[in-house]
Amino acid sequence: MSTVRVGSLETGQGAVTAFWLVMWVEMRGRWRALASLALLLGLVGGVVLGAAAGARRTDTAYPRLRAWADASQLSVVPEGTGPSGYYAALARLPQAAAVAPEVLYNAALPPGVRAASPVVQAVASPDGSYGTTVDRVKLLAGQMFGPREPGAAVINQQLADLEHLTPGGTLRLGFIPLDPVTTNEEFSKEFILSFKVTGIAVFDSQVVSSVALASAPTALLSPPFAATAAARSAPCCAEAAVRLRPGAVEAQFIAAAERLAKRYAGTRQQQGTGGAVDILNAADQVSATQRAIQPQAVALALFATLAALIALVVLSQLLSRQLTLDAAQYPALRALGVTRPVLVAVSLARLALVTGAGATLAVAIAIAGSPLMPIGPARMADPSPGISVDPLVLGAGFAAIVLLPLAILAPAAWRAATRAAGPAGSSAISGRPSALGAALSRWGSVSGGLGVRMAFEPGRGSTAVPVRSALAATMVTVGAVAGALVFGASLVTLVGTPHEYGQNWDAELDLGFGAAPANLAGQLLRPDPAVTGFASGDYGLVKVNGTLVGAIGLDPAAASPGDGYVTILAGRAPAGPGEIALGAKTMAAAHVRIGQDIAVVINHASVTGPPVKRNMRVVGEVILPAFSRGSFSPTDLGTGALLTASVLSEPAPNSPCPSGTCYNFFLIRYRPGTDEASAAATLTALATRAGCPPGACVVTSDQRPGDIRDYASVRDTPLVLGALLVVLAVGTLAHVLLTGVRRRRRDLAVLKTLGLGRGQVLRLVAWQAGAFGCVALLAGLPLGVLAGRQAWAAFADAAGIAPAPDIPMALILLTIPVTLLIAVLIALWPGWRAARLRPAAVLWTE
Repeated sequence: MSTVRVGSLETGQGAVTAFWLVMWVEMRGRWRALASLALLLGLVGGVVLGAAAGARRTDTAYPRLRAWADASQLSVVPEGTGPSGYYAALARLPQAAAVAPEVLYNAALPPGVRAASPVVQAVASPDGSYGTTVDRVKLLAGQMFGPREPGAAVINQQLADLEHLTPGGTLRLGFIPLDPVTTNEEFSKEFILSFKVTGIAVFDSQVVSSVALASAPTALLSPPFAATAAARSAPCCAEAAVRLRPGAVEAQFIAAAERLAKRYAGTRQQQGTGGAVDILNAADQVSATQRAIQPQAVALALFATLAALIALVVLSQLLSRQLTLDAAQYPALRALGVTRPVLVAVSLARLALVTGAGATLAVAIAIAGSPLMPIGPARMADPSPGISVDPLVLGAGFAAIVLLPLAILAPAAWRAATRAAGPAGSSAISGRPSALGAALSRWGSVSGGLGVRMAFEPGRGSTAVPVRSALAATMVTVGAVAGALVFGASLVTLVGTPHEYGQNWDAELDLGFGAAPANLAGQLLRPDPAVTGFASGDYGLVKVNGTLVGAIGLDPAAASPGDGYVTILAGRAPAGPGEIALGAKTMAAAHVRIGQDIAVVINHASVTGPPVKRNMRVVGEVILPAFSRGSFSPTDLGTGALLTASVLSEPAPNSPCPSGTCYNFFLIRYRPGTDEASAAATLTALATRAGCPPGACVVTSDQRPGDIRDYASVRDTPLVLGALLVVLAVGTLAHVLLTGVRRRRRDLAVLKTLGLGRGQVLRLVAWQAGAFGCVALLAGLPLGVLAGRQAWAAFADAAGIAPAPDIPMALILLTIPVTLLIAVLIALWPGWRAARLRPAAVLWTE
């Protein structure tokens, strides 16, 4: 048998032989530790890649839905009721790719459910193009009706939930005919029709509730209905959805459509457009939907980024620790003639095996978890649900998982090989003795003293263990968990506490575009025993330094600190017609501050008169919940304005409030224990008897701003991040204990030879784990809580809410015993292995 001389290791062939020989020996002895690192890297990397791919999938879901649905960009609404020939003329314009006529009807749910939601958007397309070739609906269940199928309907999820309908069920709708002379609605002649539900679908304009109509129950009726006498008796309005050709100039189409409207104005004998059209652009609705989806995408992206950074820090420490442990044999290998480049190549190859296996596992986990994405409203919008493979994210993630740890640890591998070139044992790690370990030994706890010393003392020679990297990794994970708990608890409190987002009442009686005087409201609300108080207000729009925002007006008494209907962050509520309070985002966008005099343009919400310009003083910073009506801009978290009601009030000559201050809504407080659903039904019935048309006066208790709804859909993200970090911490501590026990087998064998029993060895490892946990808690918890506070303060400042975080002290304190218990449980397996060591066999091999 031939032998390789030491000198031949300097040659190329000898270097290759030495490399594979060292790799083989090293992998045989340390494959378990390397496999555990690869598993930990794969699990954490899989979650990170899954979140990153999910963020991209969530962010692109709505644009992909609109592309799949051949969505329209414009809606053309003629002022006349019978645009004969007009839509065909629109379709011939060079800018138009498709025109889908549709007719909306005056429809409502049967009387039994009207208290919940009376109005239904019932629409039919005479030529069957709407919902199929333009604005194609995405079916969640069932199938699309046939183009000639009579009495069929496809409904949205809201209507299905209200009526408890499934495909094959029967939908009953009440239609309200119009008087042929006055065109007024004749509620007394309402008639009921039944439709077969063939499918439940998502309409591309209803993915999120940007305005009230977007969240309304909707039924798309089959085309034959449009030709019936019932349909002709109860039309609400007609319009056409228009999809433009790529590259078409929108302004040119609008100008051409307005010219055509005059040509097809109609006559007394033949109905037409009335000579004018309103053209609505879907851009605002698309932007609102994308803004509503964006927080989920951002949350996933931030989750992936934070998890990746923390995992990179922790796993780099673990890999560095493993590299240091493996380098203990380098002096002996150098003495045998193994060159420095070979040692560096062995170290990096070993790391590459770990990172490569971890990256492969991470990609597999990300693909397996892809059906869980996207999240939030984007999940309903995604046109291709199920398993998804994102080559860009997964490819970049695979490369990052493989290469980043190698790039970070390459200098450490070179240094380890360089130190090995010195005298034998020069690579040993030294450190000061542990005072706590010595004290425990003096107090009679042999296992405690030895365990603490093994936790904090690196040791010397071939049994040396890197301690600082292990402690740093454990502290980082504990601190990150604490920070995630603080931020997550604060977010849960925000979305679950109405006062935090400005709702300090139980329900709102909304008159919509109607108005009522204060005495009429008092006659309606004060006799109700469930009502303890109410505040009167108005809707409006204001322009502050060019920024148009939704506004409300309240009587000064209701906005005073005593009544507390308004949440003021700074300053005070307006007390007169010359004062205004703004949301934090509105103040920032308008570049104004409290105490500043500004010019405010007041566009009353109904836009019945010319805008009014006033000089007003900003007296406070306010938090407002969602106030909106029709398609006008709603108030939102940090966005909006508060004025006195008299500034926004609009008396209407032909209404119950022809003069004085009139009110559009009333904020109501109930007695504790009141059944809000029953109270809402009672108030709705009273308003109807007082003269409010059915469906015009609505009682609602949920006025969460759009931002709060968005945050609610991601409120668990920080807690999920915390759970991932707990897994990372457990894996870190387990790896530290397992590799430490293996590295110090000789020390443990000597101790057992000197009389240390199995139980004492088991307690020794438990003390080691507990000591690690205690130090990680002492350093990590305070730093984590501080980081969580700072992160929440920055978030609150951007969102326009109170900056005080909700620190879950009980949960934080519970972390201490839970961490120590987990550390002791983790120590059972390595402790059991250490207790079963056979001193003779270990000392013989060592």
